[in-house]
Amino acid sequence: PDLFAFDGSLEAFTEQVREGTDRMPAFDEQKLAASDLAAIYAYFSSGAPPAATCGGGEVAPGACSGVSGDVSPLFPAATGGKAIATRAADGTITLEAAGRVRGRHEREEEFSPFQPLYFENRSYKFVVEDTIPAGGSTIRFTWLPHANASDDQTINFRCWYTGEGNVFHANHGMERITSAHWEFVVDRNARESREIREGDLLEFEFGVFLDPKTVEGRTSYYSDTFRYRVGSGELTPFDAPNEAALSGGDGTIPYIHEEPHLYYEQMALNIQDGSIQRFLEGRRLFHTDFATGEHTEGGNPVFDEHAGKAGPLANQTTCAGCHLHNGRGAPPEPGEAMETAVVKLFGAGASAGGGPSADPRYGRQLQDRALDGSPGEGTATVAYTEVPGQFPDGTPYVLRQPTFRFSGPAAGQIASYSVRVARPIVGMGLLEAIAEGAVLERADGVDCNQDGISGRPNLIPDPVSGVLRIGRFGWKAGKVSVPHQVADALVADMGVTTRLFPVEECGEAQAGCRAGTREGPELSDEDLERMAAYMRLLGVPPRRDTADPAVQRGEVLFSQAGCASCHVPTMKTGGDHPLVELRDQIIHPYSDLLLHDMGEALADTSTSDHLAGPREWRTPPLWGIGLLEVVNGHTQLLHDGRARDVVEAILWHGGEADSAKRRFMALPGEDRDAVVAFLRSL
Repeated sequence: PDLFAFDGSLEAFTEQVREGTDRMPAFDEQKLAASDLAAIYAYFSSGAPPAATCGGGEVAPGACSGVSGDVSPLFPAATGGKAIATRAADGTITLEAAGRVRGRHEREEEFSPFQPLYFENRSYKFVVEDTIPAGGSTIRFTWLPHANASDDQTINFRCWYTGEGNVFHANHGMERITSAHWEFVVDRNARESREIREGDLLEFEFGVFLDPKTVEGRTSYYSDTFRYRVGSGELTPFDAPNEAALSGGDGTIPYIHEEPHLYYEQMALNIQDGSIQRFLEGRRLFHTDFATGEHTEGGNPVFDEHAGKAGPLANQTTCAGCHLHNGRGAPPEPGEAMETAVVKLFGAGASAGGGPSADPRYGRQLQDRALDGSPGEGTATVAYTEVPGQFPDGTPYVLRQPTFRFSGPAAGQIASYSVRVARPIVGMGLLEAIAEGAVLERADGVDCNQDGISGRPNLIPDPVSGVLRIGRFGWKAGKVSVPHQVADALVADMGVTTRLFPVEECGEAQAGCRAGTREGPELSDEDLERMAAYMRLLGVPPRRDTADPAVQRGEVLFSQAGCASCHVPTMKTGGDHPLVELRDQIIHPYSDLLLHDMGEALADTSTSDHLAGPREWRTPPLWGIGLLEVVNGHTQLLHDGRARDVVEAILWHGGEADSAKRRFMALPGEDRDAVVAFLRSL
């Protein structure tokens, strides 16, 4: 309640505090002494101070964020990386880009998967020199493979798509300058049988023949299918302009026509030559079993140098084991063991650094697998209680309230915990690239504007430098960067140490676990950076059905209900990220990266997670949510997967989101369906 608005005596004030209200719990004498209560009454009865407005003249910018002290920027200044596209004085545009080999054409199966040995010199750079804006008549394409092309074959260049199957109007052989340098000049619009004009959509792809002396395995491939809008200096994922669908800015991937379950696995469209090989090598590590060294996909060799690094305790031995197709995990079926969810554990109070303290017996996470053959720490299973309800129009619904039980060594011993499913990992680099100021300007930790929304950032010590940074990743925004997220998952989920976390995840009392640890970081800084590059440069899927009237109406209703107050549709990345692909991008994550009180029904039993309390959760990005079922075969949402679809997820919202939930519930059924249609388009 607004205590400045209370108009009554100290006795009436005391009575209300002791009895509580529908918006405030009761405080007895033990919780709040009478003398303190009198002091509180005296302060508030003296009158409210001048109202502050976020960003207004009476409040310094950021003052409403609730953040005190210095927050260090993750990237203080841009370092390295040249512009993706440049325009010469005469108007000629030079665009640089990169790609990987493909198994077939874009509209056929085997286009989207990563072919065996994809990480061994099967990527390339290309350059587009567009003279049309300068009054010229040609566009030169230069193809620069990372492995030499075959001396016996000519690289194909196909351009001007017909709109049918995999057929292009023109199919040419490129000119060989060297085995690693090929060129072709386009001087006509073969689709229209005329000169090239600004605004023309030029589709093109390469036919790849690699030198068998420089690569093992398959040597003949197809390539990505690219689209270049003449005069723009940019690749585009679409056949026709569609700004609303560019969820990930210039890195938004094209639509997938076959194998849509691989939507979350594609690299950003604007990936550059300096990044693509690290991306592919990082993907190999993501799919490597750190116990056996085996790759999760057939046709790839054992990565011997990484065998035996997992454990002694773990939940999984591969990143892909939790993040199937880079997507969302799910809780187990009742009575079954967890596969794509984990149980975070907490001790009493906070750690010395202000973060979550560990359970003294089992550490920070319940690891149900012991790789030496001994029993794990225990297992968690779930049971559900149905919670029926109805919308104001009488439409019934049933929610599921989960109850988790622990068996094995942990039985009866776990008091403070939080069950968390694996999150989708697309777009992480873009979220990392958002400037601190852009996050803080949306924070309103003291609810200056009195809209009931008081999001605040979680502030986390950097695991390397110790300086305070804004948390961006994790269910409670507990990780400050992509490397931080990767390194934490490696040690907590798989028992693989890095320089960031050089000690195995063992409880203080686990002598056997500590005896099984190995000295020094098990994964090098270089390999950690490869994994970070992979996760930073995963492309965001495009929106779909943006012209559907129901989707458009749902978007309006989503905002009118207040959902967009936290699920902020549009952000812009800063200009200082080390990867040029991520700089200055207008993106649509539908998140503010802030912590919000989501009510008691969604609270966990954690004791401390830096600034995040048990009821507080980071606003999860919604981009890609409409593809969850096709990618992962389910639609389960929220931190523990209790919601079976987006409607149930909305109905679980409370706390700061309660009013938005109630506005959604009050909509007619047709309008609720429109909101769902909008969410499925993301």
